[in-house]
Amino acid sequence: MAQLNDITSTEKLLDFIRTKSGSSFPEGSNAGKDDPPRRPIAKGIAKIISLKKVPTLKAITVGIHIGRDYLGMVKATRGRDGLPVVLGQKQRTISSSLSRNSKEFVNLLAAELNDFCDTPQKCRLWAVIPAVGIDIHHIRIPKVGKKQLDSAVYWSVKKEGAFDEKENILDYEVLGEVVEQGITKLAVMYYVAPRRVIEETKKTFSDAGWPLTGLSIPPFALQNIFRSGWLAGNQEKVASLFIGNDFSRIDIFAQGKLVMTRGIKAGINSMLECVLEGLNDKARTLDNGETRAQVDMEQAKKVFLSLNPDFSALPENHAAANEFKEDEIWEMILPAFERLVRQAERTFEHFTSTMGNEKIGKIYVSMAMNAYPRIAKYVGEQLNIESALFDPMNLQISFSSEGLFPLSDHERIALAPAYGMALSDMAHTPNFIFTYKDKEEASVVKRINIVIILAFLVVLSLCTGIFAYQRQTIAQKRKLVVRLEKEMPASGVPLSRELILNTLANVKQDMASGKIYSQRYQGLAIISELSNLTPRDINLIEVKTNLGNSQQMPQPAKPEGTKTQGGEARKDTEIEGYVIGRKKELRNTLAAYVIKLDTSPLFQQIKILKSNEEINGGLEMLHFNLAMRLEGL
Repeated sequence: MAQLNDITSTEKLLDFIRTKSGSSFPEGSNAGKDDPPRRPIAKGIAKIISLKKVPTLKAITVGIHIGRDYLGMVKATRGRDGLPVVLGQKQRTISSSLSRNSKEFVNLLAAELNDFCDTPQKCRLWAVIPAVGIDIHHIRIPKVGKKQLDSAVYWSVKKEGAFDEKENILDYEVLGEVVEQGITKLAVMYYVAPRRVIEETKKTFSDAGWPLTGLSIPPFALQNIFRSGWLAGNQEKVASLFIGNDFSRIDIFAQGKLVMTRGIKAGINSMLECVLEGLNDKARTLDNGETRAQVDMEQAKKVFLSLNPDFSALPENHAAANEFKEDEIWEMILPAFERLVRQAERTFEHFTSTMGNEKIGKIYVSMAMNAYPRIAKYVGEQLNIESALFDPMNLQISFSSEGLFPLSDHERIALAPAYGMALSDMAHTPNFIFTYKDKEEASVVKRINIVIILAFLVVLSLCTGIFAYQRQTIAQKRKLVVRLEKEMPASGVPLSRELILNTLANVKQDMASGKIYSQRYQGLAIISELSNLTPRDINLIEVKTNLGNSQQMPQPAKPEGTKTQGGEARKDTEIEGYVIGRKKELRNTLAAYVIKLDTSPLFQQIKILKSNEEINGGLEMLHFNLAMRLEGL
């Protein structure tokens, strides 16, 4: 990671405001002296403005990159035109010996986030973790439906290589359809990440009081940049070569999607060893025959950093201050760098052969420290590809008291992963804490919510219709009352509450009298109904009827609103008889009789209690007992 000054751009701005000087730039700054004429920002490139100029209602995403000795943060949102709008950036050097799980680091992180962000409710935090230990692979699976996709990917990954689900998390992204030997398949990128690293990172941010929304790695941060259209004139096939301290990484993107990534066990430390060896060899062979003390790795690092004009020159008393020119230092690191370029070349050859002779159009180069332009130029010359330093934030920014000061080249390049994370979105950014399983659960919850909302709307519509119908009915009743009130004087009968109550009492008395007569002749009604329904070949022996309290005298009417104890008594009847006729037709005759009884309004729930065939006096007969419930009496 780049070595950064302790004073950030924001602090420079504050110092400049405090000086209240009339100049346009901070005192002692070289900004503006030799700057080229400013050019307008190209369409499709992100804009950088102050936070005060952005509507606060829009979601703000904060990208965070914690390196070995560096903390970078960028916050961004989406403008009205859909393009990313950068609201601010902050950089800070941190000690490489400070444990990322220690309380001191958690307190430092909390202080920086509190100073940089508004509130956890307004900002969505996306952090980037190193790609070391995270496996990214590309496979092709048969084209299946959406419901079978998760299972197809899971078993394909299990077939590729075993992984422990308790120790790792699995997620994937469908890149699109491909045709393989005439068969349409799905190209899928999947990645396996250690669960322990993810949980520890989540815990660190939670302890700091800023829970994470997303967690990803640098290749996906770069993918965000390419997908967002941030870089104007982006090629369809581009590559990114990141040169780290202990390792390097090559990422290849096709139309903004990561299609290949490869790690290389070589990095800046290999170059520093070459510089150290060259310095010590030179110390042994001075032209004047004198010897010089051997240099250490820290001095070799300063010599290596001196290649970049953004860093201060070596002090005059430095052992190699006046003895090594830029070309000599370049020659020292060239052997290590050539090995790295050869690895990149073999990677590109493999990509070209497997992707149908599709060549890389451009390569971007970035380094963990010392963004030396000559390195990018050398890579392009060796690979015969257009090359440039990966500097997505190289935009023209106007100076103002509420704007952002432009950063140096190495500062902008060091912030690239944080910028990429600030462009994250749940829809297209791989998220280690929100995998396909979480997405499926969220989708189920969303579908349930939609069903609930639709059901609520249906019920609401139904209630609205009932309410409208009732209002219409009430209106019609009111019209009827008005009409009847108009007709009342024509009848010549004056109506009053007392008259209506007297009439109601007379009606109740008549109904009570009618009920007494109906109870008195209930038995006769039953006998009459059975006589009409019983055929000649059926002889009834006995009829038992239970009429409850029907034989008792009617009780005086109880006051309105009181309840009868025990409820209404059950009324039923039971008949016994014989069916006479041919033996084969006896039961059919009984069944027909039961059906005939069931058609009567008096008899319900007819049950055959007993049916036995007997011979009496030489006649074959069927002895039966029937039970039925009386209705309407």
